[in-house]
Amino acid sequence: MTIDDICSHRIVTVDSAASLVEAATLMREHHVGALVVTTAGAEGPRVSGVVTDRDLVLDALARGLDGAGVAVGELALRPLVSVPASADVDTALALMNEGSVRRLLVTDDDQQLCGIVSLDDLIEACAAQWGGLAQVLRAGMGREVADRPPLPVPPLQVPSMGTAVWGRAIA
Repeated sequence: MTIDDICSHRIVTVDSAASLVEAATLMREHHVGALVVTTAGAEGPRVSGVVTDRDLVLDALARGLDGAGVAVGELALRPLVSVPASADVDTALALMNEGSVRRLLVTDDDQQLCGIVSLDDLIEACAAQWGGLAQVLRAGMGREVADRPPLPVPPLQVPSMGTAVWGRAIA
């Protein structure tokens, strides 16, 4: 499984000059927790950062910043941390850990932005794999029981030790 299989290919961008209120509105309209911040360049828009819902709450709202008067570019996360679409989950987790981020930009072979992967996406993918492993184990045990019926177990008597309540014997 590659990051390309896991990541969201739906990318929502915001210009770095847009206000924090505009950024929050975009997040709400598109139901996303992060926006890719862009800056106009000679060759067109260029990725200049990432701003998350946590950034808006913890860095802006909690500090009493004016949401209409502060540009999202002032809050956008730098340096950018990205992962190739062809990378595996371990690589993405290592990059997240190294960069202390919860989201990575995903790039194609031409270094063009093609997606974004979050820690939630990776957890979901790993959980699906673990669920698949559990199904394999259950199927194997089921096949064993079908192929080899259980051996008869003679009646077993448990020696009387009194009745215990919360670890204490009752006489």
